[in-house]
Amino acid sequence: MRLRSWLASTAVATYLLLIVAAIIAYKVAFVGQIELDLWFGIYGMVVTTYILSRFALSMAYTPPEHAGIQPRVAVVMPAFNEERAIAASLRSILALEYPADRLQIVAVNDGSTDDTRAEIQRVATASDGRITVIDFQRNRGKRAAMAAGIRATDAEIIAFVDSDSQLDADAMTKLVQGFADDRVGAVCGHADVLNVRESWLTKMQAVRYFVAFKVFKGAESVFGAVTCCSGCFSAYRRAAIMPRLDWWEHQTFFGRPSTFGDDRSLTNCVLRSWRVIYNDQAVSRTAVPVQFKQFLKQQTRWKRSWTRESLIVSSFIWRKHPLASMAVYVGMILPLVAPVIAIRTTLWRPLVQGHAAPIIYLVGIYSIALVYSLYFAYRRRSYGTLWIYGIAFVFFYLAFMLWQTYYAIVTSRSSSWGTRPATAGMSKEETVPAVELPALAFAQTAATSAPNDDQAVASR
Repeated sequence: MRLRSWLASTAVATYLLLIVAAIIAYKVAFVGQIELDLWFGIYGMVVTTYILSRFALSMAYTPPEHAGIQPRVAVVMPAFNEERAIAASLRSILALEYPADRLQIVAVNDGSTDDTRAEIQRVATASDGRITVIDFQRNRGKRAAMAAGIRATDAEIIAFVDSDSQLDADAMTKLVQGFADDRVGAVCGHADVLNVRESWLTKMQAVRYFVAFKVFKGAESVFGAVTCCSGCFSAYRRAAIMPRLDWWEHQTFFGRPSTFGDDRSLTNCVLRSWRVIYNDQAVSRTAVPVQFKQFLKQQTRWKRSWTRESLIVSSFIWRKHPLASMAVYVGMILPLVAPVIAIRTTLWRPLVQGHAAPIIYLVGIYSIALVYSLYFAYRRRSYGTLWIYGIAFVFFYLAFMLWQTYYAIVTSRSSSWGTRPATAGMSKEETVPAVELPALAFAQTAATSAPNDDQAVASR
């Protein structure tokens, strides 16, 4: 059995190297023909160089060494309508192999309209006083909930865990080791998909998550310039976030409250003056969207926050390592150009200009898809044939997600999450039905309302 596994891994690794070599050889050969289609040629060279550079740099990545430190940590978990997941998430934190007297847990119920509050209280009651519960009487938004959690503790390290994520027992011990370096202001943990086998969509996301973290965050971490600490599991040095906490909590974009993109925005606040790194040994597992509609709404929200935060990071990332800053700028330009190239190559040139079918373009996409998928197959052998869904995802991205970028830019002022009936950040013109609860109907307020408008009740 071991021999068969070794042979399979060797075959996959060899095939992956051959694919990479073929892509490089193809692009080198294509340089001489670039005058045939200048823009497509330049685009192809840039994309290939960018993606392969991510893989190359990720090979130089190493996780932080175990320094034996155990700083005081507060885990803040904001939650809105997560009655099905919140209990398991909190129990995974209680089960961490980290000294209980060095670990505080703050659960924030952001005005949930389901049984989230009851689930939190149930776990807190059984936790022997280890969980602090903050209860917003009405929805104020994830950012306000995170800020309330930060202010509820004086711990040196503030960690955030999404209410639909679960941590491995040793995750916190490994994550905090990065803070042994005084230059580090934030550490991003690794996230795998929790509900991998639930649908074809979750299987595709499993491959995407793995490559996004292991390759792209790994490459960024080599220079201490991770551009987004995932909300699934990340930690920040208190000294790095307090100076900009008020600005971050009440951030606006074109006069509208920024009610999402909290993690990327907070990362930007830290990245200005500190190193931000990734630890692939600190593992969380997060539930991802199962339904197509829910997934597209999530991706639109993420692209809107990417639009806003890209403008911010571009103003200071040039002060980082040249290779790190160049990658950020290229990563900002490519999503803007990609839809134009796709339309020109697959529609305009064949249908209007009479050129041949876009075989080269599609083969290029397939080759990159193979690189992603075979990398996953090599690193995650226990997942069997799941890597095939990585190939499917690349074409799924081309068909549905590539075009979201422009829509996200046009609607970037929107405050709607799209995936939940939250009212935080909504203007008076955005009509949202009041949510009836047994005791009262909660009013709709903006995220910038005065803190006194929500009497947050803290219990131990």
